[in-house]
Amino acid sequence: MVYNRDMVKILFENKDYLVVEKPSGISVHPSETSNEITLTDQLKSKIDLKDLDPIRPGVVHRLDKNTSGILIIARNKVSYDYFVKLFKSRKIEKHYSALVRGVLKHKKAVIDSPISRDLNNRTKMSISASVGAKNAVTVYKVLNEYKTSFGMVSLLDVEIKTGRTHQIRVHMKAIDHPVVMDASYGDRKFNEVFSEALGLKRQFLHAYMLKFRDPDGNAKIFRSDLPEDLNDIVIKLKAL
Repeated sequence: MVYNRDMVKILFENKDYLVVEKPSGISVHPSETSNEITLTDQLKSKIDLKDLDPIRPGVVHRLDKNTSGILIIARNKVSYDYFVKLFKSRKIEKHYSALVRGVLKHKKAVIDSPISRDLNNRTKMSISASVGAKNAVTVYKVLNEYKTSFGMVSLLDVEIKTGRTHQIRVHMKAIDHPVVMDASYGDRKFNEVFSEALGLKRQFLHAYMLKFRDPDGNAKIFRSDLPEDLNDIVIKLKAL
């Protein structure tokens, strides 16, 4: 199978790592339940596979299949270990653009709520006070609010201080402002109306910025513009 809908765009590459833009609709790495071409399938020729996980070579962090945006891919074991340590020590700044349902009471706030696997649905995550729950911290800032005939929506700049599975989606649901078009944690009826009215087919979540020091000690900042499908939604909202 050849993945030819939206090939991965390489923003930067050197001997140690790649910075790429992952389009929506493609998984970062293979899974047991799917044989679709993944991001790592497309990048294997650029990675020294020696001593790396053959299923997830060079993958130091992930984005959900239907989330677009910037990813770092290590090209060798030394850089892989470096970036894993960097993420664990929270020395990488990560920002997302998110569109959520409703108007948030606080225009800037911190959500500090542990997350664990949902006991009723193992494919989902949830806020939890259990012993096994992992610390999760999300900081958001409201950038814009838009009025539609079916309710208000807010455009946010979201920074995640931790990197838990589905973190932004779970935290936004927890404060009753789910990500627009989120099929797992969102408002199903609202999403149906939103999609029919404005044409969006996937969750409005885009990893637009990464800031870190690379293995050579260089300060790096990488940014990614909103993809066409999400930018079109913002244009339509502004015109309402």
